[in-house]
Amino acid sequence: MSTTLYVRLPQRPHDQPQPWQFGAMAFALVRTPVADKSRRPGLPHAPELLREGHALAADMPAADRLVLIVAASDVLLTTAMVPPLPPARLRLALPNLVEDMLATDAAPCHIALGPALDPAATARGARRRLLMVTDRAWLRAALDNFAEHKHRRRHVVAAQLCLPLPEPVEAVPADAEAPEPVLAGAGAAQPAPAVPVSKPVVPVQPATLIVEAAATALSQSASLLNVTATATTEATRMWQLTARTGQYEGFGLLLGDAALAAWQALAPAGQWHGDATARAHAPVPALRAQPTVTRASRISETWRIWLTGAEECLQNPQLDLAQFEFAQGRMDRWNLRAWRLPVALAVGLLLVQIIGTNIQWLLLRNEAKRVEAAQADLLHTAFPNVPQIAEPPLLMRRQVEQLRTASGRSVPGDFLPLADGFARGAQQLPPDALLALEYRAGTLYVTLKPGTNTGALRNAVRQTGLQMEEDKNPPDAARGGSSPPQGATRWIVKAAS
Repeated sequence: MSTTLYVRLPQRPHDQPQPWQFGAMAFALVRTPVADKSRRPGLPHAPELLREGHALAADMPAADRLVLIVAASDVLLTTAMVPPLPPARLRLALPNLVEDMLATDAAPCHIALGPALDPAATARGARRRLLMVTDRAWLRAALDNFAEHKHRRRHVVAAQLCLPLPEPVEAVPADAEAPEPVLAGAGAAQPAPAVPVSKPVVPVQPATLIVEAAATALSQSASLLNVTATATTEATRMWQLTARTGQYEGFGLLLGDAALAAWQALAPAGQWHGDATARAHAPVPALRAQPTVTRASRISETWRIWLTGAEECLQNPQLDLAQFEFAQGRMDRWNLRAWRLPVALAVGLLLVQIIGTNIQWLLLRNEAKRVEAAQADLLHTAFPNVPQIAEPPLLMRRQVEQLRTASGRSVPGDFLPLADGFARGAQQLPPDALLALEYRAGTLYVTLKPGTNTGALRNAVRQTGLQMEEDKNPPDAARGGSSPPQGATRWIVKAAS
């Protein structure tokens, strides 16, 4: 289920200076069911009306989609040949295309680009397209008024395009002209009358017209305007007329009683609709001639007409007035409020992980300090006269080796333990593979014949507790070392640390 909030904006006031303060506006909150695959195609999904009434923008309910319906008198629908330009350059070129059609300057107008009216034209050339012109400041004020409203997607459409179009009717062809009478006996002299050629019947599109009581939704202060609240009289009553005459054609008018009665002589043929006030007081006989139909739906008759046409209008994204600087960005479409709980949970887990890691590090640090203190106490207990100039384990190892040497016992770095361990590891070594064996400063230097399997020898020596690595540095002649023969390898064997 997705919810849509439809809001009808008031007509732009010409007698009130900016900034405009919006008052209560008509709205309808509708819930549209998700498409059902088991539903037969062609059957529309009936929307469900949740709320309907008048309220301020801050008091309107949240919805997944916000649809602002601009008054028809504030939107001009026209056409022009539009060249194929990038969006940035097209925005600058659009005022020049409509300046001859406007009574005012085109600079303060917002011009939205509609669909192409000649689909057969090439995309690389200029194409005739629908242009929707409205006041930029008024549109900006309306969007700013709903800046704090909770919604994910936003659309702005013209009211005349939100009226449903009735089915086209076939035009009745005019009767053929009757032949002129002729005198008796003159029939032979007169040529035979021409057979009338039937012309193709072109369907005529009826218009949809709706009349409503014009009431401004701008908040007015009695102290600033110095007016008293009086009842609306017959002389001061104004009517808001919205008409749709074609797929991309329509207009809006603000008329009084006398003007509305006189304008009906120029009105296009079509279906008339109106709210309760218009049906009771508007000087339009066609409204009273229509029978009142009782419907089981909770949607009022006026909103039923607007919702039907608005849903069809929203199916074409190019009819959206929110273009160029008023286009909704991707970040604006995100419902950040819906992500508050997951984000808070992720942040909470991250904080718990950081705190737990720090606590574990502090515990391990204290444990390391206790181990170091115990090692230092053990070193001072065994060797009281040894200053702690290095790590306790290293000092303890040196002192134990010195005691072994003083008592005549061999240490792991002596020649005999090293030679014995290397001999046990080199049992599979050929007798002629060992070229030289040297011992210096607790290290055994072994020179091997070229081609010796040193990999297996290193593994065998490692199992005896020794470490065997290749000597990368040449022997020092000053220490009495000799250079290995050509191709021979020199290895260092010492006790594993």
